[in-house]
Amino acid sequence: MINKKNLKNPLFCIVAMNEDRIIGDGKNLLWHLPGDLKRLKKMTMGSPLIMGRKTWDSIGRPLPGRANIVLTKSISWSPAGAIVVNSFKDAINKADEWIDLNIQINQNVTQKKIFLFGGAEIYKIGLKYCNNIEMTKVKFNTKTGIKFPKLNDKDWEKTKLEHYFATNDVPEHSFWHYKRIV
Repeated sequence: MINKKNLKNPLFCIVAMNEDRIIGDGKNLLWHLPGDLKRLKKMTMGSPLIMGRKTWDSIGRPLPGRANIVLTKSISWSPAGAIVVNSFKDAINKADEWIDLNIQINQNVTQKKIFLFGGAEIYKIGLKYCNNIEMTKVKFNTKTGIKFPKLNDKDWEKTKLEHYFATNDVPEHSFWHYKRIV
C-alpha cells in the first residue's frame, strides 16, 4: 500500500482539459497547443512520467529525456522505450529507482518529481497522492470524451499563471497551478 506521507519523491499531476473536464477521446489529442507542449516538456524533462497504455499508444513513442513508465494490465506487452509495470505501487517504485539511478550517474535529472501523465484511469488511481496539479484549461466545445476526475474545490488552492486568447487554430487556454490545502 502506498502512503502519501511516505512517498520518497513528490507526485505531481499534469493535465490539459476543457471546461467539462474532457481530456481526450481515448486515441488522440483534441486540440493543438504549441505553447502547452513546450511548457509540458520544460516541466517534465528529467522526470519520470506515469501513464496508461492508451496514453502511451496516443503518443506513439517514448518521450525523450524522461522515464516513460506505462501501467498496464497486460503481462506480455513491452514496447521499446517503455518501463512496463502492472501496479501503481510498482510504477512509483520504478520512478523512484529511475530518479536515484539518474542522479547517481549525473544524467539529466533536474528535479526530484514524478508526474502523473494520464489518462483518466491513471489520474483516478494516483490523484489522491498528489499535492500539486499543473493544469491547462482549454476552451474547446465538446461534451463527450474521456473525463478527468472531479475535484473537490475546497481541497485546492488555485492560481492562474497565464492566459492566452484564441489565435488561428489555437483555442483559448490558460495555465493553472493547483496546490492541495492540507
